[in-house]
Amino acid sequence: MSEGKIFVIDDELVMCELLRDLLQERGFEVSYVTNPLEGIEKIKKEDFDVIVTDLKMPQIDGISLIKEIFSFLPDAIIVVITGYPSFETVQTALKMGAYNYIAKPFNIDEVSFIMKKAVAFRYLNIANKKLIKDINEHNEKLEEKVKERTAELGLIYKITQDITSTLKLDETLTVIIERITSTLRIEMCSILLLDNKTQELTIKASKGLTEDIIKNTRIKMGEKISGWVLKNKQDVLVEDIEKDPLFAKRNQEKYYTHSFISIPLIIKDKPIGVLNVNNKISKEPFNENDFRFLKGISQSISIAIENAQLYTSLENTYLNTVSALTSAIDIKDHYTHSHSEHVTKYALAIAKEIGLPEQEICYIKQACQLHDLGKIGINDTILSKTTKLTEKEWEEIKKHPLKSVDILKPLDFLKEVITLVEQHHERYDGKGYPYGLKGEEIKIGARIIAVADSFDAMTTERPYRKALSLQEAIEEIKRNKGTQFDPNIVDVFLKIVPKLINYD
Repeated sequence: MSEGKIFVIDDELVMCELLRDLLQERGFEVSYVTNPLEGIEKIKKEDFDVIVTDLKMPQIDGISLIKEIFSFLPDAIIVVITGYPSFETVQTALKMGAYNYIAKPFNIDEVSFIMKKAVAFRYLNIANKKLIKDINEHNEKLEEKVKERTAELGLIYKITQDITSTLKLDETLTVIIERITSTLRIEMCSILLLDNKTQELTIKASKGLTEDIIKNTRIKMGEKISGWVLKNKQDVLVEDIEKDPLFAKRNQEKYYTHSFISIPLIIKDKPIGVLNVNNKISKEPFNENDFRFLKGISQSISIAIENAQLYTSLENTYLNTVSALTSAIDIKDHYTHSHSEHVTKYALAIAKEIGLPEQEICYIKQACQLHDLGKIGINDTILSKTTKLTEKEWEEIKKHPLKSVDILKPLDFLKEVITLVEQHHERYDGKGYPYGLKGEEIKIGARIIAVADSFDAMTTERPYRKALSLQEAIEEIKRNKGTQFDPNIVDVFLKIVPKLINYD
């Protein structure tokens, strides 16, 4: 094995051959040129461990030659030959970057020792440069990973903020699905929640699934893929389900195809559901970054869902309590028994005929059930009085919408409902109460309730009068069209009232 590859540049052929013979005997591979300009061209084409050059040559001096070599090969290992008693030129060469020098006449052991050191120094340089390059590349990759993780954590934080921005379960689930599908660019995403009574998973929110799949999916704990994931509380990443030995045979859920990730949703060690994502739009399989991202937000998703479920439970508790108060009003006054129920039926029929959004219809339904709640604060003697009310008593009765508002105000989730309760005694012509609103200033839900409330009141026996016949009540509604009632609402009511009466 060669001790190293040496290239000699010296205008004296004898010196070139002498160095060649001496170094070859010591195991070096040696080549030479007597023309320094030819030497420059050869260095550009071949790789040498050490370049040995004389400092005094006719074509170009050694210092200029060294400068030229370093201009295109800055890492060159150069050893200079000097035969002069003065070392000023040698010192200049060393300051420029030459590795060492050898002096004439040559001492073969000294020359061999310097060449071995020079070759070793070159390989050490190469190793150091490679190490530095590897370290820099590693640092760049590490920096890139840090940037990616920082961006990922930032994204997880933003998504967490988004999904905890609402306490309504449907809205929470919708936001989760939207954020995940847009972030990972996927075709299908679903959230299945566990019913504690039946111990079954059902799809509560999804994208990319058919109504049939959503409606008919019922999965027991431990069954199929979602049930297995939830029971074992194990995150799953599968590149191709058809080739996966564990899940291929369990694939009875139609929304599992190709690559998928399934994450159990756990809160305080209690399983509450499963998050499934399937198929990237790009058709690429899911990777570890996707897997890590979903695992990173799964706890936030679990907490958001639990908070929403607790809030829904709290809502229902409040509503049941308030509904009980409303029922108490109906029970203590047999004249208004089932009044809220009837008003609800009429108002919902009108709202559906108009084509209002489901959420608006839901608000109307709740407002109908609560619209007379404030009467619980009205003296029983006034409510059951059989003779005409005094002006003072009438003013007291007119306070019941605001009394209802006072009772319901602490329930923030009923904000839209409270507005309808507050306005249901306003008149279309502005002569109603409590604020004298008119026309479009009154919420459409309140305008609908006004018609439904008045119709049921007229067809129900009261302590101060007998009930009107259905036809008489309809005629009264017609007479007050455009004054007390919104004319458009009256037209819709008159269209559907025959069906409502037949229903009764």
